[in-house]
Amino acid sequence: MLRLSVIIPAYNVSEYIEACLYSVIQQTYQALEIIVINDGSTDDTLEKITQVAAEHPQIQVYSHENIGLSATRNKGVALASGEYITFVDSDDVLDARMYEKMVGSLYEAPADIVTIGVDRLAEDQTYTSVLHKRFMKETIYNTSIFESTRLLYDTTSWNKIYRKSFWEKEQLEFPEGYLFEDIPVVMKAYLATEQVNLIAEVGYLWRSRTSGNKSITQQKNSLKMTKDRLHALHLVDSYFAEKNVGETLQYKKELKFLKIDLFSMMEWAFLSKTYYKEIQPLIKAYVEAHIHTDAMQGLSKIKQQFYRYLLADNYPLFVWTSWRYAAKKIFKKIKN
Repeated sequence: MLRLSVIIPAYNVSEYIEACLYSVIQQTYQALEIIVINDGSTDDTLEKITQVAAEHPQIQVYSHENIGLSATRNKGVALASGEYITFVDSDDVLDARMYEKMVGSLYEAPADIVTIGVDRLAEDQTYTSVLHKRFMKETIYNTSIFESTRLLYDTTSWNKIYRKSFWEKEQLEFPEGYLFEDIPVVMKAYLATEQVNLIAEVGYLWRSRTSGNKSITQQKNSLKMTKDRLHALHLVDSYFAEKNVGETLQYKKELKFLKIDLFSMMEWAFLSKTYYKEIQPLIKAYVEAHIHTDAMQGLSKIKQQFYRYLLADNYPLFVWTSWRYAAKKIFKKIKN
């Protein structure tokens, strides 16, 4: 059987780590090498990992001082011996048949990457991942981002398995010291292959923490998050330029960045004028340097207004538009 190395970095996830580990251990596909790396946790995460591993010899446990998620994932790749590798965030859980479905697809169509659908998980309730539903329209094998451009919206690393020889050949690694490290890695990988299997079924449950211990990327109006996400977009832009991807994919990439990535940086900026003043020149500089198509015209009217007022640094109208947008979202949520 094909061996799959599952890499699980763990940092201060005492509340979630056991559920994560058992969801991997209980996979119906059992040819797994489970590599768990404690990244300098200051709670009892390591103790819980050790207790579970004592009863399950397929788990390899490593521990080091805190070096960050990217560096820990990169270390896990170096330790992996499977033909394929995958990643799991230590607060998430997996559907029991996820790896069975993903590996099974390889016997129908060999692939460098297999990706599967994602739902959000809050407490014991699941709901649709708005990001991932954009590409979960149909199962398709032996495709590529050039043929299935909706893969532009599939930028998370952990709902995929990767051929390890492909990972090494393309010199893929997570950029260390940055958030949103998945975006450039996944996009570089997708641009490098024409062998992608897309499974339009939910396999991965991505936790949205509802307690005070929220994940970093759930936080709003963080200047570091904005700068790091812009860094990720710059890396993706450089990969697209190297590949000379053509007008269609370039347009759709820019539209995705405007709809999702750049918009997320400014959606809540009206709550802090200080934050607005910090990000306004950063987003303006990015848009002027990297939006080359007419992708802005593909946005809804209200999102076009967001950009119009931010680029003109018209703070009063930006705030007014933001309140209108927020009120519309709240009303829609109540109505549903």
